[in-house]
Amino acid sequence: MTAFRPVAGLSREQRARVGALVAGHPVFALYWDAALDAAAAGDRSRSVLLEPDGAILGIDFDGLSIYTPIGSVSDAALLSLIADPRPLELHLTPGEADRLRPACGDRLALEDGLRFYARLLADLPQPDPACRRMGPGGLEPLHRFYAEHYPATVFSAWMLDLPFVAIVEDGRPVAAGGAIVRAGHRAMIGNFLVDPARRGEGLAGRVLAGLLTALQAEGVATALLATNDLNPAACRVYERAGFALIERRVQLDLRAARYSAPC
Repeated sequence: MTAFRPVAGLSREQRARVGALVAGHPVFALYWDAALDAAAAGDRSRSVLLEPDGAILGIDFDGLSIYTPIGSVSDAALLSLIADPRPLELHLTPGEADRLRPACGDRLALEDGLRFYARLLADLPQPDPACRRMGPGGLEPLHRFYAEHYPATVFSAWMLDLPFVAIVEDGRPVAAGGAIVRAGHRAMIGNFLVDPARRGEGLAGRVLAGLLTALQAEGVATALLATNDLNPAACRVYERAGFALIERRVQLDLRAARYSAPC
């Protein structure tokens, strides 16, 4: 993965090239603005592979790397992604998925349709007072909540500052969600989870309303989110809450590569 460079190491011209590629796309522009903010703060988890007419944005979470091509990228650039041996989440156009899928082999754990939604934060529903913002004291209960019911998700302590909200009963979260990327007046939200024993009670909508209100209070004007075709219930919740579909992509989830022991 040597062709990828940390965002902090890009020249002004290179940053301008990426900025031009993401202009007009609210989700990718948010990814890029957040990457620039993180680089300015010394973070090196965001990276970019530059192509003549495109780029691939990368971000490393705890135990997972996510890559998003933008513009036109070569086959060599796409194939370089699966040279990364870590678990991967790839957000691809249908054409890119067709080009890359045969090379994934048995690392391909899941393929799903990816939906990007957007909503202006105006005319919000009244938030539920039981939905509260989580502070540092909520970190361990949230870790246990996600580990028990959704271990594949990416939840990190820094997300509590973006913000993150939950409905807590008897000291345990029963529903939660928060912002996962934020820059300027836009935020990407996600990590929505409801205790399986409590599904069907409207908890997801209550958490969503509480989160949007918290974001609006902090100056966020547009909320963005990504969800999957395999989760139609979530799509219905978001659409009822006023989110509009703005793009579809293909998500390929790859397992960590397996290596043979040396002879």
